[in-house]
Amino acid sequence: MPKRVLILGAGRSSSSLIRHLLQHAAQEGYGVRIGDLDVNLANRKAEGHPAATAFALDAGNPEARRNEIAQADLVISMLPAFLHPEVATDAIATRTPLITPSYLSPEIAAMDQAAKDAGIPILNELGLDPGIDHLSAMQVIDELKSEGAQLTGFESYTGGLVAPESDDNPWHYKFTWNPRNVVLAGQGGSATFRKGGLNRVLPPHRLFKEVTPIDVPGAGRFEGYANRDSLAYEGIYGLEGIETLVRGTLRGDGFCGGWDALFQLGMNRDDAQLSLPEGTSWRALTAGFAGGVGKDADESQVRDAVAKTTGADSAALDLLDWLGLFGEEEVALRKGSPCDILQHRLESKWSLAPEDLDMIVMWHRFGYRTEGGEQRVRTSHLVHIGENDTHTAMSLTVGLPLALAARMWMRGEWRGTGVTLPISPALYTPLLKGLATEGISFTENDTAL
Repeated sequence: MPKRVLILGAGRSSSSLIRHLLQHAAQEGYGVRIGDLDVNLANRKAEGHPAATAFALDAGNPEARRNEIAQADLVISMLPAFLHPEVATDAIATRTPLITPSYLSPEIAAMDQAAKDAGIPILNELGLDPGIDHLSAMQVIDELKSEGAQLTGFESYTGGLVAPESDDNPWHYKFTWNPRNVVLAGQGGSATFRKGGLNRVLPPHRLFKEVTPIDVPGAGRFEGYANRDSLAYEGIYGLEGIETLVRGTLRGDGFCGGWDALFQLGMNRDDAQLSLPEGTSWRALTAGFAGGVGKDADESQVRDAVAKTTGADSAALDLLDWLGLFGEEEVALRKGSPCDILQHRLESKWSLAPEDLDMIVMWHRFGYRTEGGEQRVRTSHLVHIGENDTHTAMSLTVGLPLALAARMWMRGEWRGTGVTLPISPALYTPLLKGLATEGISFTENDTAL
């Protein structure tokens, strides 16, 4: 009986994962079983391949889920992150190795000894960000340390963006993954990071004001804003005492000014419910968030009120105008949280068309002092454009690291037990080599300061 790789979840990010595994299934002697609540979606991802089987998966049914995991030689969970502790519990109970692209949660971290006792690995954070960022960063960090260098700074930014040939709006952005996560940007709390030896706490209301301009060769200029917790990587990456440590998100040049205006207005809040009268215009809705104007305020008055409330400049206000927020068009979604209503609008303005291509940009900057005392900086960047609206750059960069690691496990090329991250040479060296074979590679530049 052939070995079995079980994939839980057949959403957008799983497309390239499934395709890659199926391309090598016959030669390497395994089958791929794909489960999703929507069995038709799972069947479409299987594409009639003889090594693939699809089934209806109710991830909330513990018995059915555990039975599937028990019959697998390896499970890759593409389910929502909140379900991963349950999946990990099943994996330990059935002694089935588990890989996920999601951030390591405290619940799963606490399972380390249980996973070791079961003799299995639970490998987390193996997608794009987190994932490829770990692989590429640790390769450079370990290389510099092996040369006797002292790391003084590490900055890392990643963005899921629209490819230049499909960039036809002034925000320079279209949805390439879960829109909800994008629209909630800034609602997760303060960002913590270090700059120039000083630990910084950046509250949400300043998150999109303190942005870093980043020029990426071959891709253009971007804006980076800090992720929620950069300081955790001091220990994860072995960077104790480093003077600068920032991890963040990339957006197109000018994006953050517009998003800051929406954030300051509260239009992406998810902690209140609205019920709008029929015929409510976007101008009236925006006026209600800005305040200081009456219900009959005209476009100029609402625009001025937004500027006064948020401090937005004319470029940012033009971005809101492009979304129609100062216009007479009726709000289509009349009930829901402000976030629901804004998301509905953005999905009509920022959706990838079938012919559009997306782009992933990742940029690292390593400051270091050589053994001889010279101050230098090394940059490493990745720019990757998707194939089409199925095998997007996002799907490729999330799915291929998972697929490559799964194949390595099935071939016996890596082993281990316990809860882990992909930060060791045993994983990052072959995975980066495999990604390069798939056309996903980094360009480095090293200069003196």
